[in-house]
Amino acid sequence: MKKFKWKILFPVLFLTILFIMKFVVLDYVVSDGKRVGNLTKISKKGKVFKTWEGTIDEGYGENLTTHFSVKDEKLAQELYAYEGKQVILYYEEHFSGFPRDTKYNIVSWTPKDGTTNNVNVDKDLLEKVGKTLFCSLLGSLYSSKELYNKVKEHVKSANPYVFNQYESCN
Repeated sequence: MKKFKWKILFPVLFLTILFIMKFVVLDYVVSDGKRVGNLTKISKKGKVFKTWEGTIDEGYGENLTTHFSVKDEKLAQELYAYEGKQVILYYEEHFSGFPRDTKYNIVSWTPKDGTTNNVNVDKDLLEKVGKTLFCSLLGSLYSSKELYNKVKEHVKSANPYVFNQYESCN
């Protein structure tokens, strides 16, 4: 009867210990923070497990170079498109980096200059917003009919492209 209990209890205990070790070694966050610098490299590499690995230079010298990993594919693609520019990287440090090369996993980022990190800008939306602003500007001139007509005649002779945009607002 005792042998039967050990046959069931041992595998359950073994799996529980493995799960706890996996959590502590691979998933437990030791620290988190941010690094600011020039994104000098990001690439997908590895022989068995392909992972995104990168480097950020925070100044001059070997001690100011930080190596990092990225788990999230979308985040890695965004950083790949922003390579060579100043960035702020937010990271989590783990006990172990396995299967990545480093213990630092990037969880988000922003450009240092404050612009959006959305690389895929909707060009149609930008065009509509630009046209709306242009037409609003022209509408503000309409309060003075004389000024409105002068601007319209000037634009007609100076820039036919802008005049066509002008006419599409009416």
